[in-house]
Amino acid sequence: MTALLRVQDLRVRFRTMGPLKALATGTKAPFIDAVCGVSFEVRKGETLALVGESGSGKSTIARTIIGLQRAVSGSVSFDGYEIEELSGAERKPYLRRMAMMFQDPVGSLSPRLMVRSLLTEPFRIHGLKDRDAGNEAERLLRMVGLPADFARRYPHQLSGGQARRVGIARALALKPDLIIADEPTAGLDVSVQGEVLNLLARLQDELGMAILIISHNLNVVRHMSDRMAIMYLGRVIEVGSTERIFEHPCHPYTEALLAANPEPDPDAVLNRIELKGEVPSLMRRPSGCEFHTRCRYAQDICSRVFPETSASPHDAKHSFRCHFPLEREAPALLSPTGFD
Repeated sequence: MTALLRVQDLRVRFRTMGPLKALATGTKAPFIDAVCGVSFEVRKGETLALVGESGSGKSTIARTIIGLQRAVSGSVSFDGYEIEELSGAERKPYLRRMAMMFQDPVGSLSPRLMVRSLLTEPFRIHGLKDRDAGNEAERLLRMVGLPADFARRYPHQLSGGQARRVGIARALALKPDLIIADEPTAGLDVSVQGEVLNLLARLQDELGMAILIISHNLNVVRHMSDRMAIMYLGRVIEVGSTERIFEHPCHPYTEALLAANPEPDPDAVLNRIELKGEVPSLMRRPSGCEFHTRCRYAQDICSRVFPETSASPHDAKHSFRCHFPLEREAPALLSPTGFD
């Protein structure tokens, strides 16, 4: 399957202090790396999930792809074209083929505009003056299951689920090939979450678009995605098919994430894995494998050597970064780092 979006060695950093303060304090690198050498691809018509704890860099990647955040290095190519290498006029047609659903369904809608104006704003931005605003707004509302009279409402008159549907409708306005959905079920009741996910799945089947879904909700990920990429401290540490990773995770961090997933069956036997210690600060990244301070399988090499990317012996498309993957026999726990 052809890659629609390809992210290669992406690095994004943020300044932690101004130049003068850095000079006065002798700080040579007043930055934190929020995204460190991330690579993945989204194929046409598929759903890829970026999964990880809060602060792992998922939303930063999304904002960089869509052009709201600049990368220090690396590349983002869409349909074979390097986005950063295109001029503003050349880039616009490609950005038009991507759309983003932001994490806050109400906060991402301007409180001063009615729903009709919010839905037709993409047409104005891209200079599509031949469209009838009223007809387009009604079409988009109908597509997401909202009555036509919602066009005259303001965002504060919408519930969370209704605001999310408006956000989906706005994202679909220009018939994009890729939708980036940042926590599409955040802040919604469970029943409304199901409605939103089923709506996205139906629209994907009808329109054939690809979806990059960003979430830490593993039930959402399992329901929606074909493949998933696990992130930790701004790095992708495991990538593979969703079914394969849920059944046979290779990285210990992935194992712990899956074990912590809520189980609706009250009679289910739970095998929780408690991670010791705190998530390390981005300003003080551990040496070697950055997960070794919390990993129950960690050995001396883990604190010294950063692991290379390896492929699972059972699935060449399932890759991970770990010295002691779970599919091999784990080392004896003689002195596991981070435990008493």
